[in-house]
Amino acid sequence: MSPPEVFVMGAGRSGTSILQSLLSMHGRLAISHELRVLELAVLTCALIDNAGSPAIDETAPKSGFGLELGKAYVSLLGAEQLQAAGKSGGVYGDKYPPYCDQMAHLERLWPAAKFVHIVRDGRDVVASALQAYVVDRGWRRAAETPSVTAIATSWARQVRSARACGARLPSARYHELRYEQLCADAAGVLGSVLRFLGLSPDEKHAEMAKRMRPGRAWRETLERDELDEFEACAEARTLNAELGYEPTPSEPAARRGLGPDDWAVLGRERGGSAALACFVRGMRTPNKSLAAIVGALEQPSRAESLFAAFSVRTLDDSAARAAFATWMQARGLDAAAARAVAGVASEARP
Repeated sequence: MSPPEVFVMGAGRSGTSILQSLLSMHGRLAISHELRVLELAVLTCALIDNAGSPAIDETAPKSGFGLELGKAYVSLLGAEQLQAAGKSGGVYGDKYPPYCDQMAHLERLWPAAKFVHIVRDGRDVVASALQAYVVDRGWRRAAETPSVTAIATSWARQVRSARACGARLPSARYHELRYEQLCADAAGVLGSVLRFLGLSPDEKHAEMAKRMRPGRAWRETLERDELDEFEACAEARTLNAELGYEPTPSEPAARRGLGPDDWAVLGRERGGSAALACFVRGMRTPNKSLAAIVGALEQPSRAESLFAAFSVRTLDDSAARAAFATWMQARGLDAAAARAVAGVASEARP
């Protein structure tokens, strides 16, 4: 039986995954990737209390007996995680960004657990989320990317929620670190986290630090209009200032106010990887640029082209559909099948 002793959290795209991966390299520490132990415990409890009925929700009764069984189930899973990692008897924990909003519940069920909260500049969170939405299929739920305002607002709420709960806990149970510090001094920051967890750096420590790969900063990825939208979000702007991050420069940028088609034109002018970045920018808004979609499809080996393919499905444009068919062929689909899927008329036979 291994109840969770640590919860790793942070607003989405704040570095929780890399932190979980690095910490799990330690010889006595296993942090599972989003096992969602709170949900598992409550779901188990609800199933027990409702005679196994699948028709359960947040209002379903939950007895103390059922919760104890739910906790016991999570402890068994923790032991399995440690055994699978070859670390039986070690420290088990779980990483999941929404724990930021669930700390009070976690603390109630596991009153001895510790919380590790990673915080990142809100603008970098926005930049990373927008990029992930285009490149990582796990983040894509629709053909449109979320707005800067939506991402920034969610980031601010999650960070404030975790910090407020952490402020009510003793320092021995809540540890906050910055993504930027982890990038600058991975060995030192990881050592601090391990000491907080009651562990000492082991022979893997140097390798842990070397595995840290900083993401691209907002200065390289966000355009002026996106930065303006972030600054217009009072919750995000205020929190970023409270956290001590430098303010966004106010000087005007040459590309302020470019529309989707303008980005497509700029991409054609630039070419290469720089072109793809422009095409992605032209696809982020609801009124996507057809030229940008076609430009992205012309680079089928890049993950960003998947977003273009996802976007083209509902478009009634022959050029876009032809580019889509060519893209599918480049990725291994039979030519005739690719034309059929894209809705492109078959070539006339002699």
